[in-house]
Amino acid sequence: MIPFVSHQTTINLKLFSKPTFVLLPLSIGVVPQVLLVCFLFLGGNLKTKAQQGDNKKATKPIRHQIGLRHDNDLILLTDRYYTSGLFLTYRHRLQNGFLNSDNEQLSFSLRQEIITPRYLKTHIIEQLDRAYVGFMALKAGWSRVRDNSLVETDFLLGIAGEASGAGAFQRWYHDTVLFSQSPTWVGEMENSVHYNLYANYLYEWQLAPNPFSIYMALKPQIAFGTRDIYIHPEMVLYLGSRSPLSSSIAHHQLGSRQEEIFFALRTGYRLVGYNGLLQGNALGDDSVLLMPPKKTVLFAGCDFQHRHKQNEYWVGVRYNTAESDKAKAHKYVILSYTRNF
Repeated sequence: MIPFVSHQTTINLKLFSKPTFVLLPLSIGVVPQVLLVCFLFLGGNLKTKAQQGDNKKATKPIRHQIGLRHDNDLILLTDRYYTSGLFLTYRHRLQNGFLNSDNEQLSFSLRQEIITPRYLKTHIIEQLDRAYVGFMALKAGWSRVRDNSLVETDFLLGIAGEASGAGAFQRWYHDTVLFSQSPTWVGEMENSVHYNLYANYLYEWQLAPNPFSIYMALKPQIAFGTRDIYIHPEMVLYLGSRSPLSSSIAHHQLGSRQEEIFFALRTGYRLVGYNGLLQGNALGDDSVLLMPPKKTVLFAGCDFQHRHKQNEYWVGVRYNTAESDKAKAHKYVILSYTRNF
């Protein structure tokens, strides 16, 4: 009976072993193929969804912008007059503006400006060619583009003097970063609150099309308040690949991702009625060192600007003649980065 059972077991094992050895190689060959098909299918879907996401992102309108700008003359190996400025700016393109237009923008900026005399180490006020003064302010603006023209208004509210924090910041910067003797800030202008209104009008002509376009713009500005009273006409020439006025970074306009890269040359002059950072607050000031400004100041500058996708880059140089009889001409550099979203 024992041999009979072992024979039957052997027969059953043989019967079940045949399909097992036949199906195993088939499964080894089919499974990878099925997995490959699934991977290609899922990969294709994921790629399609990613492309759709990129396309959706690329077509989504740009309505917000935040930027950081720094002005400094130390790059040009000077440290005097308007020596440093920091600007944090937010801009928003209105969908339906105050005048029922889609070419209207709002802007808000926080700024700090540092202005010093030529001689930074003296403690004798009589040797200074102007007073130390720091200025911190909030500025709110509105602009509208129509065809080839732009209208812009701004309101500024700020404080000049020690309360601006500019003197403390510059002393810390010289001591900690430059490892040099810090400015004395002797005879600093007294604390005072300033408010100002600014109005700009710009008209632009396109003289040649892209890829190397030429634009020319005329931009008069008027300022009235306790800090500034002046009329400042300016002319600008743009050379390179540029967008139209309504969407160009040349005039800080949002709404486009189109690549721009161009140079700008500018010149202007200012008819000065009042300069509160030289003469003190127009409503009264008890500072120890106040002086009248020159009635005419000439300005010149050049810029390189580039927009790549949602990023904007700006490098500029500014020059102006002396603002008072004791002062000299001055120049500084502008560095700016802006992100659109």
